[in-house]
Amino acid sequence: MALNSTGFDAVDRELKRMRDAQSPAINSAIDDAAKFGQQLAVDAIFNKYGFKSKSYVEQHFSVSINPKTLTASVSARMRASSLTRFASPRYKVGKRSARVAGGFSINVIRNKPVWFSGAFTVIGRNGNQLMFSRKKGDNSWRNLNGQKALYGPSVAGSFGYMRDDLQPPIIAHLRKKYGQYAK
Repeated sequence: MALNSTGFDAVDRELKRMRDAQSPAINSAIDDAAKFGQQLAVDAIFNKYGFKSKSYVEQHFSVSINPKTLTASVSARMRASSLTRFASPRYKVGKRSARVAGGFSINVIRNKPVWFSGAFTVIGRNGNQLMFSRKKGDNSWRNLNGQKALYGPSVAGSFGYMRDDLQPPIIAHLRKKYGQYAK
């Protein structure tokens, strides 16, 4: 007994035609939403965390778009950022009214500074500026073997805390752009 299916070819052709007609609109909407999501994440991270430059946050984000599966992903670098990215030097008045280094003021969360009075920076092996800290009267800092450099949050760690807050505006932007492109 053979099964004769007539009419399904016409349905398959119509579904393929609809998908081909809507695919460019969906791809364009996903592309716009991914770029919007990246910029929204960069702005949110820069506004909440005390990174000195927005370009540092931007360069550690990446967007990948797969048109075959109609997906886009925004990802960020996981490596921790040196505390020097959040620091500004502090000075004290020394003997004879001289200006003396007094550590660093560190703003990991924007506008919430913490003063590390015994902090100092050195140039690391790769030319990176690293920050260390010592307590008053502690001269063990002269030998940095065994001491750990101080690090702040990574860009991806900062992004992880904001991901849930960023989803609704990105979805709204995706729907709006798809409505514009589908017309």
